[in-house]
Amino acid sequence: MLKKTLTIQGVLALVHPASAATLPKAQQALMTTQNDEPEEPHNLAALIHGPQEVLFQDQSLFYTIGNIQYFTPSHHPINTLPLEQTSEYGMDQFQPIVIIPITKPDEGVLTVQHLRPIVEDYFAKDDVITKGYFKNVLLYHIDEHEDEDEEESPIDISLPVYLVKEFQTESIILKGRLSVNLPAPGIGLPSIPIHRTKGSFSETREIIEGPYLVKYHQNNQNQKQGQLELYPVFRLYPDIYKTFVNGIYPINDGFATYKTLNKVDQYGNLLIPVPSRLRREKGNQPSAGERVAVKDVYDIKGVPTSAGLRVYQAFRGDVNETASSVRKLDGRGAVIVGKVRTSPFAVENEVVEQTFDEVYPFSPRGDQYQSCGQASSGPACAVAAYDWLDFAIASDSGGSIREAAAIVGLYGNKPSRGIISTDGVLTDFNWTNTLGILARSPEKLKKVIEVWYGDSQANRRFNHLPKTLLVPSDDFPYMRKDIRNMVMTFLQDTERALGMTTEMITQNKSHPRTHPHHGNMMTITDFHNVANAWQWQNIGKPLVEAYEHINQGRFPPVGATLMDRWKSAREHPWSGEDFVVMKNKQIVAAEWFNGVIGRDEETCSKTIYAEPMELEEIPKYRESKLNFHNQTFLPIRTNPLFPSLPASISGAPHYVVPIGQVPFHSSVSDKEEMQTISMSLMAYPGCDFMLLDFINKLGQVGILKEVKTGRTAF
Repeated sequence: MLKKTLTIQGVLALVHPASAATLPKAQQALMTTQNDEPEEPHNLAALIHGPQEVLFQDQSLFYTIGNIQYFTPSHHPINTLPLEQTSEYGMDQFQPIVIIPITKPDEGVLTVQHLRPIVEDYFAKDDVITKGYFKNVLLYHIDEHEDEDEEESPIDISLPVYLVKEFQTESIILKGRLSVNLPAPGIGLPSIPIHRTKGSFSETREIIEGPYLVKYHQNNQNQKQGQLELYPVFRLYPDIYKTFVNGIYPINDGFATYKTLNKVDQYGNLLIPVPSRLRREKGNQPSAGERVAVKDVYDIKGVPTSAGLRVYQAFRGDVNETASSVRKLDGRGAVIVGKVRTSPFAVENEVVEQTFDEVYPFSPRGDQYQSCGQASSGPACAVAAYDWLDFAIASDSGGSIREAAAIVGLYGNKPSRGIISTDGVLTDFNWTNTLGILARSPEKLKKVIEVWYGDSQANRRFNHLPKTLLVPSDDFPYMRKDIRNMVMTFLQDTERALGMTTEMITQNKSHPRTHPHHGNMMTITDFHNVANAWQWQNIGKPLVEAYEHINQGRFPPVGATLMDRWKSAREHPWSGEDFVVMKNKQIVAAEWFNGVIGRDEETCSKTIYAEPMELEEIPKYRESKLNFHNQTFLPIRTNPLFPSLPASISGAPHYVVPIGQVPFHSSVSDKEEMQTISMSLMAYPGCDFMLLDFINKLGQVGILKEVKTGRTAF
């Protein structure tokens, strides 16, 4: 290992005569003498804003750089780099560092022209990195091989000059066969240490890049040898809309264990740890750096699953395995940042009065007192609120993802039944339970779902898109004129863009596709009855009996909605024959609805079933009293098929897309606010990727657009 000393101010004066004088006065005062001896090591507190700004708690560091709050867990280093005689590095305490992998330039010499675009790109796409992390910089060739005969790659003096001038960098480490030729130092001019090492990072699936904290760990058996330990950096964002249950982070223990970060800001808002977007997987994983929130019905190792109920969390105990669906996203490079709220046992609670164990989330939309939907309220309002969150994963048995997407104004889906495993996910009704996502753009929806469902045998092939949009027209006469015009414009634009035709049908009059009214088909009442009975037998009964056993026969506090359902189910238990009757009704209803949509070998689904989503429910306030006199956009729904149930019962894929927004007068703000209008899109089971292609094509031609976070979606 070799150390060289560069007199930066002298070089600045040679390269840019005026630049030496432009250095900060504090830096000029510090840089007045030439000294090859190492400075005293900086501790992180001194680097930031004094010792009072740094808290070391539970093997974790909490600190501030440039008015931004950060968090670094120090349970285990994320990577290591062997070094020799590193006392001169001044890193025996935690130090900030930026690690920059560089591709060897064709012209051989690495200059500031190669480095500046990389650094500018870091600041353009990452909200975690700040100038303060450039106190130390490590450069290495990303494509370097361990070849003793490989020639060294020279670094032009302009590169370290740039780092010192722009970021006040205090030390540079060159890994591998990078070298720099320095001019002779001037007398009395400042210096910057440049270190070299030929050590290698420990094996990892990640490319080592971006901001870290670093600390030198000395080998106890050989004091001349040791290693540089790298620790991850997380920015802390406040959850001002109360959408999260907790923030979580990996502890890098080699067993894929996570830990909750139970920390709040001065206003009582949970702080969510968000890693740098510069961390990426080797092999260019499709979801690299994507930040995802997880509905609190998924198991994550080391993190409690409460499903909206304290008593269930206690009943469930420690979680020792992560759901396979979460592992799949993690394996593709996505980063889990926290668990988001759900209603108790993911039942259809959608106002504050029905959610008692946890705060019902606040919506960022409109007057900021709107509903966030039902059991997927937390995921929906988190994605609608925070730019730093890319998407959320949730579950859907009877409409929770789709209805939340329509209410809040997001892209959301219920996939074909069986397309992804639900192991490790608490379900309120396993006959229909599926896993879907909430996102802000058609591109993100497609990107994530192709990763998540891509290896499923349930996917059906298609060669081109269907030619027919099947649209129930029963409720069109009762819609507000501006909404009806918006829906018709969407249909007409889709016809022109994709060469399709629209077939209007009715579900109340004699028509080949009309809903048959007979007792052999599952109705909405049947669906809710069997779902409640199944939930009692498989979830409620074991929980209630366990609670009563240790609490002198007391019924657990599960809220009025669940209590009424479970007590009724206990008093009127279902037999196995009762479930068989309902299963047969479900089969009949599924065969009818899937027959309406139709199967086609070329297009997968013969038609796409499309209609406006949730008009009879919106606008909807988060407090039930405000909804008593509220005028929704569809006062009368005559179509007997409720938007969410057919796809749940039949196993068909159901995707919700926002198409625009309309004004309404808020009972809360007493102002005109905007409400998103969405379309419901359904296809034959197994045709998810066809629907994704359809949605993506509409996005490419501008019919569908990315939605914003905040009060308005568009």
